[in-house]
Amino acid sequence: MAAPELPHELLAKLASQVVQDPGIPVSNPTVPAWQEPAHPLAATQSKELPQQIDFAIIGSGITGCSVAKTVLESDQSGEKTVGMFEARLLTTGATSRNGGFLLSHAHSFYGSFAEAFGAEAAKQIAQFCDLTLDDIVQVAKAEGLDTVSEIRDVTTVTNFEDEEGFATASRSEYDFKESKGALVVKSRAFWPYRLITNLLQRFLERYPKRFSIETQTPVTSITVSKDSDAAYPYILTTPRGKVRAAKVFHCANAFTGHLLPKLRGPIFPCRLSMSTQKPGPQWGNRPYTWLFRCKQSWDPRTTLVEQGLFWMQQNAKTGDLFLGGDIQRLDDFISSDDSAISADAAGNLTTLLPRRIFSKGWRNPNTNDTLSSAPALQRLWSGIIGMTADQLPIVGSVPASVSDRNIEGGEWVAAGFNGYGMCQAWLSGQAIARMALGEPKPDWLPNDYLSTEQRLVGNDKTSPKAALESFFNR
Repeated sequence: MAAPELPHELLAKLASQVVQDPGIPVSNPTVPAWQEPAHPLAATQSKELPQQIDFAIIGSGITGCSVAKTVLESDQSGEKTVGMFEARLLTTGATSRNGGFLLSHAHSFYGSFAEAFGAEAAKQIAQFCDLTLDDIVQVAKAEGLDTVSEIRDVTTVTNFEDEEGFATASRSEYDFKESKGALVVKSRAFWPYRLITNLLQRFLERYPKRFSIETQTPVTSITVSKDSDAAYPYILTTPRGKVRAAKVFHCANAFTGHLLPKLRGPIFPCRLSMSTQKPGPQWGNRPYTWLFRCKQSWDPRTTLVEQGLFWMQQNAKTGDLFLGGDIQRLDDFISSDDSAISADAAGNLTTLLPRRIFSKGWRNPNTNDTLSSAPALQRLWSGIIGMTADQLPIVGSVPASVSDRNIEGGEWVAAGFNGYGMCQAWLSGQAIARMALGEPKPDWLPNDYLSTEQRLVGNDKTSPKAALESFFNR
């Protein structure tokens, strides 16, 4: 939907939230079910920080993992060292707070991408997302981690409550309470935290002299040295000391703007909510994932926004339902604080399934009462996604005009996946690693993802107003 006409005071407040410093991730986040049990190396760090490293990676999620893998396995990197810096415990950001879908969004966004960037660009984006998903599965299988990360084939059912949102009408056969149609596709689901943490453990074992991970070590600032050591110009400041680096990879997604202030606005944080719930008495265990789409709406009186998308998958072993999606106040959405969850979002998620979506599976046969047998809530958590004003990731070299550090080709970024990181982040990380090693841009990386000065500096498409528009069109 188009961004509504907002009162001036509210618009000013939201615009200021879009461009404010996201800071570093808070130290006391809500804990997702995905992170339990914690990986044995969750708090890994060196006894002492290295004085210098060749490649510094900021962030230990799926993007940073891909960068590390690409650099460590490349013949071009030789014996150069790689250091990964994580503000909290290992892989505790968006990678381990999402829905666990291995599903592309690009096909449902194809029309809007074609309108904004052209038909060829929309095709590139769709092909890139499919290639990314395939590569994740191939890596997991090659490493023997497909079982531990529970990669499995599922059927994704996308239900539409409104005719406008349903392009090819068909009648649903999946017990939806209200439907104007549904789309059914084959896809996959998985446990992202287990895949990424186990991959990082493998890299530590294979490259003990070249690879280090420093958890609970946020990078609070980056400066350029004025001394004669031109090979390691970057000084990364952390609470544990300073480290010099030859190249820096920004893989912190929504928090990128903390170290790159000119990307505050082109990338901004958005807080979403998830839960785990025990299914109702008639539900069983189903080999599906679900997307529930409805019309976006907002209430001018309360500023509550229904974002228009809820998602759910069911764990194949435990039967637990992983359900996410939001009804929140506008100013609650734009936040980098995942230590809290909106009361509006929490109240909605706890009753959503029997109240609104499914007609079967929740009713108590003795009392004929739907809500009395609602799914039992186990856990609620929030997560921070990186939104971009033009709805595309920002991938490539950081221009000196953006970093303000007067060095070209030393800093690289892959961030701003708009909540669709699983089908974009892995190959985006690989792309910046390969380009930083001197390779040309991979043919499969969409040109419109590139972090060009033209795109990021003084562009109306990346203004706060455009950012708010992108939020309403996500």
